[in-house]
Amino acid sequence: MIFNLDGSKFLEVFWHRPDVIRQTVESYGPYGPLVFIFIQVLQIVLAPLPGEITGFIAGYLFGAFWGFIYAMIGLTIGSSIAFYIARYFRRFFAKKFSRSKQFRRLEIFICRRGLLAIFICYLFPGFPKDSLNYFVGLFPIPFRVFLVIMVLGRIPGTLALVLQGASLYEKNWVMLGIVGGLSLILLGLFYWKRKIIYEYLDKNAPSLS
Repeated sequence: MIFNLDGSKFLEVFWHRPDVIRQTVESYGPYGPLVFIFIQVLQIVLAPLPGEITGFIAGYLFGAFWGFIYAMIGLTIGSSIAFYIARYFRRFFAKKFSRSKQFRRLEIFICRRGLLAIFICYLFPGFPKDSLNYFVGLFPIPFRVFLVIMVLGRIPGTLALVLQGASLYEKNWVMLGIVGGLSLILLGLFYWKRKIIYEYLDKNAPSLS
């Protein structure tokens, strides 16, 4: 059973024997999507796996359309739970994050550049978004605002990962190359123009401080 594997072994099984993952989920029949969503929620709340891998798996298991739907459902539920956990246990997480220089810099970044800064963090590939859910929960941001920012910020990256996963299963190497290439180009453009983006945020984003 794949549920008995730790994060590193799970990734090893996926890359070398992806059929095992698919067969495990399919063994639950019509409950397979619910099993995946449950795994996605656990991944976000407990973070046992890199966040990006589950979007890729969703496309591989369910195809582009349903994989995207199931991945976004899991992301939304898991991120919402993490947000409310941080808000309820505010003192604990504030103390935990205060020990990290990375998150102190992030706090300054968000306070100076506002809600658009949070959106950029969710949009940016490779950013630790699961931890960001907890961190944003410490700010005086209404849940509905957080939800809109989180969902909109995660749609592009999730869609790209799901398309890559679906292309891998279908052995559509052309589509896999196109989506992967576009993702790398967009990532490179963000790094190249990041100073312009930060300057725009400084001038136009409302402050949270």
